[in-house]
Amino acid sequence: MTRRNLIIGTAGHIDHGKTVLVKALTGKDTDRLAEEKKRGISIDLGFAPLELSDGSVVGIVDVPGHENFVRNMMAGATGVDLALLVVAADDGVMPQTREHLAILDFLGVSRGVVAITKVDLVEDDLVRLVIDEVSELLEWSALKGSTIMPVSAVTGRGIPELRRELERVAREVHLKDEALPVRLPVDRVFTLKGIGTVVTGTLWSGAIKNGEHLEISPVGRPVRVRSLGVHGAGRETVYAGERVAANLAGVSKKDVARGDVLLAPGYLKPTYMVDARVTLLKECAKPLKRGTRLRFHHGTRELLGRVYPLEGEAVAPGETRPCQLRLESKATCASGDRFVLRSYSPVTTIGGGTVIDAHPSKHRLRDEAALRQFNDLESGKPDKSVAVYLSRALKPLSVGDLVLESGLAPATVERGMEALASTGGAMTLGDREPALYLSSGCYNEIKESIERSLRAFHIENPLSDGMSKETLKKRALSSWDNKAADIFLDMLLRENVLESHGKIVSLPGESATVTGEQERLIEEIIERINSRPASPPTLSELSSELSLDRRMLSDLLAVAEKQERAVRVSPELYFSPRAIEDIETRLRESIDPEGITVSEFRKVIETSRKYALPLLEYFDRTKVTVRVGDIRRLR
Repeated sequence: MTRRNLIIGTAGHIDHGKTVLVKALTGKDTDRLAEEKKRGISIDLGFAPLELSDGSVVGIVDVPGHENFVRNMMAGATGVDLALLVVAADDGVMPQTREHLAILDFLGVSRGVVAITKVDLVEDDLVRLVIDEVSELLEWSALKGSTIMPVSAVTGRGIPELRRELERVAREVHLKDEALPVRLPVDRVFTLKGIGTVVTGTLWSGAIKNGEHLEISPVGRPVRVRSLGVHGAGRETVYAGERVAANLAGVSKKDVARGDVLLAPGYLKPTYMVDARVTLLKECAKPLKRGTRLRFHHGTRELLGRVYPLEGEAVAPGETRPCQLRLESKATCASGDRFVLRSYSPVTTIGGGTVIDAHPSKHRLRDEAALRQFNDLESGKPDKSVAVYLSRALKPLSVGDLVLESGLAPATVERGMEALASTGGAMTLGDREPALYLSSGCYNEIKESIERSLRAFHIENPLSDGMSKETLKKRALSSWDNKAADIFLDMLLRENVLESHGKIVSLPGESATVTGEQERLIEEIIERINSRPASPPTLSELSSELSLDRRMLSDLLAVAEKQERAVRVSPELYFSPRAIEDIETRLRESIDPEGITVSEFRKVIETSRKYALPLLEYFDRTKVTVRVGDIRRLR
C-alpha cells in the first residue's frame, strides 16, 4: 500500500465549529487543555488522525481561531498540505477567516476544501449567500476553485461527503520528500513519567528511526531518539508528512522548546539573515519601510527582525519585492521555505514570502551584485544556485559543505555541481574523497592574490629567494584545509605560476639579489663568526656590533647559509661550517657507549652551556645524536 503521509490543517474564525467538525470526522476531541474545555474555545494546537478508505491515516491539525492565538495557529499551519477552511453559516466570512486564508496563501497551501458549518441553524437561502461570499473570497487566494460543502457536525449532514472530498483532494497533494535529510519543527514539548522528554511536530522531510542521533537547532545540541510514535501508536520508523512524537534521550524539557527544529546532524546552518521575496498584503494601511521592525513566523518559530528592501525604500501594499530580513535571533531556514510577517505593534498579519537565500551577507541599498545573486538563486537552476554559494566561500567545498552553506537539497547540489564543472565554472581539487570543488572565479582571484603577495615580498625582501610555503599558506589560504592548500599550490606550480626551491616558493625567475655593500657586510659577519669557532656572537650581539637592523642581519645570514658559508644552529646562533665539522668530530671521538651529558659535552668543546645545548639540539635534528633522558647517544 502506498503511504499518503500528509497533514490536513483547519483554518477559520473563532467559534465557527472547527473542533466540533474535526470530532465529527475523526471521533476525537482535539481540545486537550482544561482552559479550552472551560471556555469552549481552542487555545493551542489539537491533533487527530483521520483514516482514509484505503486504510492509510492522515493527521489533522486543529488550530485556534481567536485573534489572540494566531501565533499558535501559524505554528500548526506550517507543514500543512491540505487546508480545511471552516466558515459558519450563521456568521459568514469574518476577520480571522480572511487572516487565516492569507496565512495559508503565504505558506504555499494550494489544496483545500471549504466546510460551511452550522447549516442546521439557518435557512438554505442564507447558506447559499455564505457560499457565494466564500467563493468571492477564494477568487484572490491559492484555494480558488476549492469545493465548498455545507455540513452540520450536529446532525451529520454532509459529513460523509466531506470526508470523501478530503480524501479525493488528498490524492492530489504533492507529498513531502522522504529522501531529504530530517527536519522536524517542534510544536509541543512535554514530559511523561518514566519516559522523559517528548517533542511533537510535523516531519517536514526525511525519515527518523529509533535510536537515531539528531541535533536540536538552532542551539546545536545533540540528541538521541529513544522511541517514536504516530497518533499514539509506537513506530520503529516515521516518515515525512506524518505527525510525530519523539522521546528524546539526553535532554530535559527546558533544553528544547516550540520553535526549535530536530535536524539530521550537519544539515542547515542557523542564520540571522535571509534574503526573500516579500509580499505585502494589499489591505495594509501603509507601506513596509526600510528598517521596519516586525515579527517573522517560520516553521513553528516566531522571531523579531527588521526588513530591508533590496530595491527602493519600501514595499507598497499589494507589492512584491526582494528584501533582506535581519533577525534578532537565529532561524533554521532553507531556500524555498515559506514564512509569514506580522506587524510589531499592533500585532496583525501584514505579509509573507519565500526564502531565496538562507545565508546572505549584509547588503547595501541597490547592491547590483546582491540582486544578480538573488535572481540566480530564485531561478531555481541548480548550477546557478551552486555557483553563488561556491563563489562566496573563497575556499574549496565538498557537496556536504555546500548543503550546509546553502540549505539546498543534496541531490540539487550534486546536479548543480556536475553542470557547473562540465561548463568550466568549477574545478575539482585533487583526487580525494569527499571531492572538493572551487569556482573558477575564486581560483583566478586567489591565484592573482598570491602573485601580488609574492611580488610584494620579492620587492621587500631582495635577499630572499622566496617565501616559505607554510608562510604563504597562512597568508593566502588561512581558512583552507591544509591538504587542500597543498593541492592548490601544486596546481600553481604545474601551471608555472610559482617556482619551488625546497620549502621555498617564488615567482618564476625571482631569486636573491646581493649588492656590493651587502656582500661586504656578509664577509664581515662571517669573519666575526669564524673568529670564535665554538662560541660565535649571537644575532643580538652582531646586530649591536655592526649597527645592523636585525631583519637585515637575518636576511644576510640566510644568504650566507644558502652559500654554505654559515650553519644555522638556532634562531640566535650561526656557526661556520668548518667549526661544525670540527665539533662533530670531537663529539664522536669523546662520546662513550653510555652517552654524553650537556655538561660533559661543554667540557669537550671548551665552551659554555649557552652554546653546548643548542649544538646538541642541532645534532639531534641532523640525526647525529639521539636524546635519551638527559644524555645523548650516537645514532
